[in-house]
Amino acid sequence: MKLLLTVVLSIFSLTSFAQPGGGNSKSGDSCFIFIYRGGQLTGSLANWTIYVDEQKLCKLSNNRYIQVPVKPGKHQVTAKLSGVSVMKKETEVEIDAEPGGSYYVACNVKQSITRARLEMIEVTKSTGTKQMENMSMDNCETKE
Repeated sequence: MKLLLTVVLSIFSLTSFAQPGGGNSKSGDSCFIFIYRGGQLTGSLANWTIYVDEQKLCKLSNNRYIQVPVKPGKHQVTAKLSGVSVMKKETEVEIDAEPGGSYYVACNVKQSITRARLEMIEVTKSTGTKQMENMSMDNCETKE
């Protein structure tokens, strides 16, 4: 019985290494950038479109986040305000992603008398996960 169990376990471990995504795959090379926007009342009606490396991803809603898979390397995360100042670059942050890493970008609305602007800052994993605790993933409306 022990011999049979050993043979079965050996065959299972060999087949898992031979399959794509098995033990020797490079799945650890994938990285994620989490971009989130807190539930602030100030500027909540303003609509910012999020881009990563100039690729349009999402109109990020208040109190929501998106998870963006990226390859290792440098990536530009940009927000552009939709509406009156159509597609004017508002703010950006550069992320230098390493294999297997997770990166967090907090989007905060700053309000002045004349306008609201979006501030994007990279935060630590512990800060990001804590601030995202009660948020939901955005359904990403992409219409202009």
